[in-house]
Amino acid sequence: MTVKDLATLTPSGYPAVSLLMPTHRTPPANQQDPIRLRNLLTETRRRLEADEAVPADVAAAVYDEIAEAAAHVDLRQVGEGLALFASPGQVHVRLLDSPVNERVVVAETYEIRDVVADAARRHRYWALVLSEQPTRLWSGDGAHLVEVTTHGFPFTHEGPGGTVGLPRDYGQNPSAHRDERHRQFFRDIATALRRVDALDTRPVFVLGVERYLAFFAAEWSAPVAGTVPGNYDHAGPHDLHRVLAPHLAAHQAFEQIAALEQLDVARGANRFAAGLPEVWQLAHQGRGAHLLVEENFHSPAWVHDDHLHPAEQQPTSGPAGTLVDDAVDDVVELVARQGGEVTFVGDGSLALDGRIALIVRY
Repeated sequence: MTVKDLATLTPSGYPAVSLLMPTHRTPPANQQDPIRLRNLLTETRRRLEADEAVPADVAAAVYDEIAEAAAHVDLRQVGEGLALFASPGQVHVRLLDSPVNERVVVAETYEIRDVVADAARRHRYWALVLSEQPTRLWSGDGAHLVEVTTHGFPFTHEGPGGTVGLPRDYGQNPSAHRDERHRQFFRDIATALRRVDALDTRPVFVLGVERYLAFFAAEWSAPVAGTVPGNYDHAGPHDLHRVLAPHLAAHQAFEQIAALEQLDVARGANRFAAGLPEVWQLAHQGRGAHLLVEENFHSPAWVHDDHLHPAEQQPTSGPAGTLVDDAVDDVVELVARQGGEVTFVGDGSLALDGRIALIVRY
């Protein structure tokens, strides 16, 4: 799911259950994760059964949905956090690369702020592994890769030059015929990838031996984010991410530089805001086109009379304010929900802008 998809994730009705928990990558801390999850599921059941607005059969059904989803999660594969969302007839699972505060929430809407912020920090991409037996496409989301099995993928070269050999009496130039069949094979792959990318545009990374990279490059007219020479026919998701990691980091650095250059242009045109209070206010007015945030910038704050105040400056006049755990994540969710872009940049990149800046639509 894209950042915007997550930001606009809507429950089917009441109750909307959100279960969030931090997880651990390594022992001995990760040995407590299954116990923590069981305890949160017990709390979920208790909350649903105690809610007088939820009929008993609905409470049981929603609990069963979230419990079944939890049972299929391999906690050994989870990074820093787990999020489960369920409402009548609907369940969603999200593995997180950022830690979250443990909680169960039963409400009208899902508790998605942390999940949206985590998704915005992650790098979504396509990884195309070129091979005759077969060519595979992987959907990458941070460190998580899932093989795509639609639009013809995986592709196996079954013609002459592939699984079928050339006839023994074939002409004077069999290599030319073999090359033409290879060109057609990679042409079909490029066509299928265009269809996939048109539905969900992402950076494309291509892996394969030099010969296959050359065939594919001749059929793929769009820029690629990176090429990785080598034979990765049998590489699984973990190995692919290990190989791709430096290329992903380089592409993220390129995107960050491009975003900072866009900010400079917006600054010259006076179409930007800097500092959390001003950014928060303009984002709530629906004016956010592109949000830039330093990677490790988090800030609790008070919301009072539609204005944001530092956490240490609790308003003393008028109605009581609301303390927000992390106003930065709130802004990230809001801009994403409104269709704006979100780019996280290195710490110190926005030192003169209060660590957060917004390119505005008008």
